[in-house]
Amino acid sequence: MISSDSLLSTKIGSGKFRKLFILFFALSIFLLAANIILSFFTPKEVSRNTTGLTASEIDSLFHKSVAEFYLGDEYLQKIKSPKKKEDSLLFSYRLTLPYDVPVPVFLQSIFGNFNGKDVTISSVEMILNKKSILKISSGEKEKFYTELLQDTSFHRDNGTLAFALTNYENLSDEELTKLLDIPESFAFLLQPKKESADFTKTILDSKKEYIVELTASSPNSEFTLAEKFPFVRNKLAINSLMRYYPRNNFIFVNQQSTLLSSTAYEKVRKEFTKRKYKLLSSDSFTNFSNVKEDEFENHFFNSVGMMSKGEVKLVVLPAVSFYNTIEKISNLKKRGIRFIAASSAVTRLNLK
Repeated sequence: MISSDSLLSTKIGSGKFRKLFILFFALSIFLLAANIILSFFTPKEVSRNTTGLTASEIDSLFHKSVAEFYLGDEYLQKIKSPKKKEDSLLFSYRLTLPYDVPVPVFLQSIFGNFNGKDVTISSVEMILNKKSILKISSGEKEKFYTELLQDTSFHRDNGTLAFALTNYENLSDEELTKLLDIPESFAFLLQPKKESADFTKTILDSKKEYIVELTASSPNSEFTLAEKFPFVRNKLAINSLMRYYPRNNFIFVNQQSTLLSSTAYEKVRKEFTKRKYKLLSSDSFTNFSNVKEDEFENHFFNSVGMMSKGEVKLVVLPAVSFYNTIEKISNLKKRGIRFIAASSAVTRLNLK
């Protein structure tokens, strides 16, 4: 009996079937080779967005970031391209960043301005806290190169701001919570009453400050100072203020308070001085507390724009206006304007 394997071997091994097998094998090799050859000549779909941004467009967006930080021509200089054979690399710079503009902060602006653009951004720190290399490529070509040098010895001084916020009660609970969470330093201007005395713990826990402001009248008679009262009565009110607001080294007097024009003012001021507290008029500072909300931005930013080198301002403004404008106000730091605590500003102003 002949097995099936023996039969198959016999058939393939015979001349007729052997020729047929070789023919099919050769045909398959031919078809494979033909497919490979044709693939080189078959048109391929090419992406229409291979060029990306031009070098000039990248350069323009880079200068936008430089302008955001008010860095003039003295900070930026053109340098020779580090890659002579790179025809696409048209713009090469050396940008010196002052102490108040850290490299990561500047790069954050770069990434923001190029957000959504067809670019590849590379930033490598060559020398710790001193030198970084910024490269921008698009369309698979490097088109922009900048050396970022951090000069920690150079400090811009375009003025210093501090903030004292009035009427925090006009904020919602959610807004007040968000305001307390922001990193900027500011003080709350509190009218002496039980509610504000209770609020001081929240303020201090949030690493903020408070300053008590004496107004024309107080809802709590315990804190009221008036010319008509016997001086012993006024001293009791001062003691109450010290007890309920112990972390407050400055007392402001609202410009509309009758205390400012009274004969008792000088005696009251001396009593505060004995306790190492300063009694100051709110009108001694840049006061926007009575400016209409829709006019606030115009008044505020015009005032800040006129600040001179080394000038210190303590700005009194509504908490709502500060909350609604906080992003724009924070951007003032890009100009080289510094923010300090309200207590530091009062000390530096050295008001009597």
